[in-house]
Amino acid sequence: MKRHTICLAIASALALSACGGGGGDPGAGSTPVQVSSLTPITAANANKAGATGYDASSLVGESSSIGGVLTGASLGGTGISAVSPVLKLVKRSFGQGNPPLLTGVTRSEACSGGGSITLDANLRNVQGFSNGDTITMTAQNCVEDGDVLNGRLSISLADVSGDLMNSPVGAATLNTTFIGFSIASGNETATINGDMKIALASTSATSNSVTVSGKSLQATAQKAGATVATLTLGDYSVTGSTNGTTMTSAANFSLSGNANGLGQIAYTVKNLQPFVSAGAAMPGSGALIVNGAASSVTVTALGTAGVRLDYSAKGDGTITQTTTLSWTEFLASL
Repeated sequence: MKRHTICLAIASALALSACGGGGGDPGAGSTPVQVSSLTPITAANANKAGATGYDASSLVGESSSIGGVLTGASLGGTGISAVSPVLKLVKRSFGQGNPPLLTGVTRSEACSGGGSITLDANLRNVQGFSNGDTITMTAQNCVEDGDVLNGRLSISLADVSGDLMNSPVGAATLNTTFIGFSIASGNETATINGDMKIALASTSATSNSVTVSGKSLQATAQKAGATVATLTLGDYSVTGSTNGTTMTSAANFSLSGNANGLGQIAYTVKNLQPFVSAGAAMPGSGALIVNGAASSVTVTALGTAGVRLDYSAKGDGTITQTTTLSWTEFLASL
């Protein structure tokens, strides 16, 4: 099952003005959600609010393992992720299976499934990461691993240690900017603008961690060609780790914008317990709370079969409504 829709809130992210792209500062005009400006969550829309908050973290919190993307192995990962294309771009730019890029030379390449990408890099050593390396990619209907990529993203490297390109041990920070960058998978598309810092640390091919953070990440989520959400993630942070086939993730961010069935929203989202997935598409445990104005809904994973949603009309921890759904039903409420 795809973790969805990234759209799903996809990410969540998204600032209305950012949809579509263009130049300039993609985060300009975006401000974090203030607690005093939160919108209420009602008993009628609690399930949808919970699903929107949950899926909003997928854009940055869900991706293949760090080691998998860099070494070519895969431990899975579902849904649309903004992180995965960044890591794959880095691998490609450093000549893994392709002639290495030459500093100052712009190169266009055909993608494996059609379309093309244009790469422009300033690399100190094409054999491995170096502090200060920069990479820019512009995709034109580039099809890779079944996903269709368009738009531009740029990366600068910092905090490099070890050799992540040629071994599973090392660390690096990828300071990334998305400019009208879209990822289409199946009938779902996310268009992303904004900033993202990806801090990687790996001790083996199957043991690694990542912290993804930023000031403002904006996205437009579409399903079957129709826009279902235009949202912004503010002051966001998502931490994740992989140990064998077990993956964990936890998020903390503000979420604002417009989502189908909810209208204009302003929430805060935070994991109460990390989500843990042991080789399955959906987490088997973990809990996340979505706070609105004097109201909240808590999403708790009940094994891989479903979730429990606990609605608090006053946001004081007193549960006034409880609903249990399968993961399919939960995500379908978006």
